[in-house]
Amino acid sequence: MLSVGQLLDGRYEILAPLAEGGMGAVYLARRVLLGDDVAIKVILADQEGPAPLERFVRESRACAQLRHPNIVSILDYNADDPQRPFLVMELLSGPSLKDELAEKRRFPVAELQRIIPPVCSALALAHARGIIHRDLKPANIVAHDFGDGRVHKVVDFGVATVRHQGDERRLTGSQQFIGTVAYASPEQLTGGAVDARSDVYSMGVVIFELATGRLPFEGGDAMAVVAAHLNRPAPLPSSVCPGLPPWLDVAVSRALAKDPEDRWPDMAALGRAMAGPAAVGVTESSGRLPIGAAGGLLGTYEIGEVLGPGRLGSTVHRGVHRALGHPVAIRILRGVTDRDDAARERFLHEARAMQVAHPSILHVRDYGEEGNLVYVVTDFIEGPSMRQLLTEGGPLPWPRLSRFAGQLLEAAHVLHRRKGLLCGLSPDIIRVATDEDGERIMISSAGIWDAQDLLGTLQEQTLRGMGLADAELRYVAPELFTGRNADVRSDVFTLGVLLYEMATGATPFDGATLPELLGKMLTGTARDPRELQPTLPERAAAAIQTALTTAPEKRHAGAREFAAAFGREST
Repeated sequence: MLSVGQLLDGRYEILAPLAEGGMGAVYLARRVLLGDDVAIKVILADQEGPAPLERFVRESRACAQLRHPNIVSILDYNADDPQRPFLVMELLSGPSLKDELAEKRRFPVAELQRIIPPVCSALALAHARGIIHRDLKPANIVAHDFGDGRVHKVVDFGVATVRHQGDERRLTGSQQFIGTVAYASPEQLTGGAVDARSDVYSMGVVIFELATGRLPFEGGDAMAVVAAHLNRPAPLPSSVCPGLPPWLDVAVSRALAKDPEDRWPDMAALGRAMAGPAAVGVTESSGRLPIGAAGGLLGTYEIGEVLGPGRLGSTVHRGVHRALGHPVAIRILRGVTDRDDAARERFLHEARAMQVAHPSILHVRDYGEEGNLVYVVTDFIEGPSMRQLLTEGGPLPWPRLSRFAGQLLEAAHVLHRRKGLLCGLSPDIIRVATDEDGERIMISSAGIWDAQDLLGTLQEQTLRGMGLADAELRYVAPELFTGRNADVRSDVFTLGVLLYEMATGATPFDGATLPELLGKMLTGTARDPRELQPTLPERAAAAIQTALTTAPEKRHAGAREFAAAFGREST
């Protein structure tokens, strides 16, 4: 190897070592005649066989023909020994993106928009010249400072694939991988054909890491990472760092598609996508995501504007099934905490429970998990929630209440026959639609089947007794708080709370904290609903109060019995 003070080829004085990689070492040197500093790369002495030397020569020639402000400039190539060629490059004064990331932890989106498009432009030039980098990563994008400005340049084309007149010259064996596993495309890892879209994939990994501070695919060893690249869908950047814009999810997810045909067609397209929401068809006002990778959430659904917050910290979006054109509602939960794991279980319970054909049961069309994201897709229902009706119009008059009660209790009966439960159903997740027969309520499930489903998803404020942050607790039977699993009679309690609130505009039990609420449920008796709504028939009021009995065995045995006692057979 070279030593400090050594004179290389009589023209370059070695000043200090800068870096060492798997194939070569880089030194800080000074051009003796000009007096300026340069970087010199030499091949490591322990490299065996002709291939490393040929790759080194190839890098020199490849880089020399690329003139772009975002590609490191090659100044000279020579050899003071047949087995020790050296490459002279401009000395880049700034850190690599890898070093910057270690300091910043993650990059602001605006900074990525400044850095990435010019780098993509540089790689587009290389691709146009038939050169595929094959080892894109933050360590190979290095800053160069000049005056008050900074530019980032692509370095290290040492494992590039060079195409000449239709031939592909790959100086590695067909099954030999040279590159960095964490950033490699699936086709690189399997020895498949590599083209410009492979670099698009690697750049997608780079953008994901810079935006979130972590890689999209991680594992305990290299094989686990390879398996993830080949088999697991990439998580959305916003599922790792909530608050990242939807358009960035689109840009990165399409770059990380498993099939090259589903990626951005070239590096220039990826660079344009990084310009912002308009470049991928997203509007700032709506947050629409019309483009995505094939398959998975973004590939299957066009995700539109946010409709509002959902349960358990999720977000509800308007959407459209791309192939069918069918409007849907998509509830997305992002996060990686233990609480989110419990929430995923509830999402899955809901998806399984709602596979019931009934006009008042909201059908779950799809369920999926992608990285740290879970989603449930249902039909999109035009119409207000029951909460909106009660807030804007107050208690329901008896004719309307009677109609809704019949629909609600009949839907519950059908759900129970299919071994489903609606424990925790609240006015927030009941929609009111209009069909040819008039108004109809649409119900879903809260996904609560046992005490763990409930307790594992409570918010911190509720757990600490600082408030009742989980509104659904007012609709859960008290026995679930003592460790008992949900069943039909606990659902009867939930139905009683719902009909009480629909009739009076108030819940039968309330409290500022969970202990206070639970105490009232276990020891108190709900106020007669006719005191709040005198027009409510006595029979209906009595049926509601029976449903709200603390002891499960004293409640109605099921929804059909509740309907009969209420005074109206289900419709």
